[in-house]
Amino acid sequence: MWKWRSWLADGSLSRIRLVALVVGGLALLTQLGQLGNALRSPAYIRLSGACIVLILLLLVVAYRRGRSTWWSAAPIPILIAVGASGLEDPLAGTAIALAATVVLSLYGSTKLWLTRVLGSLIAVPAAIAISPLSGDRMMPWNSPTVLGILPQIVLMAVLTRGIYLSLVRQERTAAREALLARAGLAMLGVTDVEQVREVGRRTANSLVALTPDVTMLVLRRHPGGLVVSTAAGAPDGIRGRRLGMAAVTDPTTFTELLPGFREWHIDALGADPAIADVYIAVGSRRPVASDVLDAFRNLSHQVVLAENGCHAHAELEHQAHHDELTALPTRAKFMRAIADALNCDPGGTVALLNVDLDDFKQVNDGYGHSAGDELLVAVAARLTAVTRGRGLAARYGGDEFAVLLTDLSGPEEADEIAARLCADLAVPMELTAATVTVGASVGVAMAAPGITVAELTHRADLAMYAAKASGKNRAEAFAHPSPNLAA
Repeated sequence: MWKWRSWLADGSLSRIRLVALVVGGLALLTQLGQLGNALRSPAYIRLSGACIVLILLLLVVAYRRGRSTWWSAAPIPILIAVGASGLEDPLAGTAIALAATVVLSLYGSTKLWLTRVLGSLIAVPAAIAISPLSGDRMMPWNSPTVLGILPQIVLMAVLTRGIYLSLVRQERTAAREALLARAGLAMLGVTDVEQVREVGRRTANSLVALTPDVTMLVLRRHPGGLVVSTAAGAPDGIRGRRLGMAAVTDPTTFTELLPGFREWHIDALGADPAIADVYIAVGSRRPVASDVLDAFRNLSHQVVLAENGCHAHAELEHQAHHDELTALPTRAKFMRAIADALNCDPGGTVALLNVDLDDFKQVNDGYGHSAGDELLVAVAARLTAVTRGRGLAARYGGDEFAVLLTDLSGPEEADEIAARLCADLAVPMELTAATVTVGASVGVAMAAPGITVAELTHRADLAMYAAKASGKNRAEAFAHPSPNLAA
């Protein structure tokens, strides 16, 4: 069953090709019963039959391959002429010419089609010239009867070619719509901008493959001009090229960049062309149909909308997991970071520092909540500066902060960083209302094998309370547990 299904390809064009092959094949096989021209020898008659069979085989090959190349353009008119000249009535060979012309009009370029039509128009008079006996009378090749048949061949060829071109456009349109639909689904839910752009690049390459001699460039605004971020259907090396802003109004820039692509359509996406961040440039070697341009534009808008969605998601994600005032991670996000750090390295290279400001209430009560907020922002900046590249700072709420340190050489390094934090936070801070001085009590807890997030946090809290009880503005380390504690 699968062998028969391999002949029944999907798509309207494939079905039309199959119908044309079956009808044309029957017409050719019918002509085999009319072999036997009185002017030709038995050997020539056999040759004529072989030519008709060979035409049928060439039509079958074209259907199976889904294409027909230039190498068959010259042999087929010869095969038509020889095959028709062996019939009892060579004028009946018009059916051979029609069968070959109609079937092959569903394949190949317009130039190849015109060449084949011209070959068929020559082949029919040539067959009459080889065997001028038609029935019981002689017929010259240039008689009105012979020449009157030629327009019928042209008419059938033109009608068939029109059907072919219409079906090709229809299938390409459907294929483009399917590509855009798949691209939309692939971008749905994606939160990474680069993944969105990669889907756009793959889809752009597929769209170009459906429309030969077309290229699509995506240009993104960059300091000093534009950079080519996507180059579908263009030679290697075009992606990443930098262009001046004048390119969006001067198509000659693209003509010089890609010689041979004479026509360019440039569009700004999502904003006034003068301030747009993204542009597309569709170039072609010949005029481009409006539906092709629309497909590239739709894809570009899909990518831009998906990118905007990624940015919006990132913004919401940041707002949901970062403190609105200080922009530091919230407790929930920070706890996940601690868990990840413990899973990656549960040994002695991870430390948690709990930081509680000393005398914050006096600043808040004395200068107002705005001064208190300003102080918290300044504290967050100093925490981030001290721990940059070594850990993650977070705000638990109020005047409580925490710092996660990773890749430490040992407890001594954690103690050094904690002492540095105390020193930095004790430096006077200039607020709008006044210059204030606060300190911080820092509790240090080192991770150990088997320790949980809750236990590590509890140890850091105990150490921080011990620091406060010892006089404030100092750091205290949690006493190292005994070896059997983890068990």
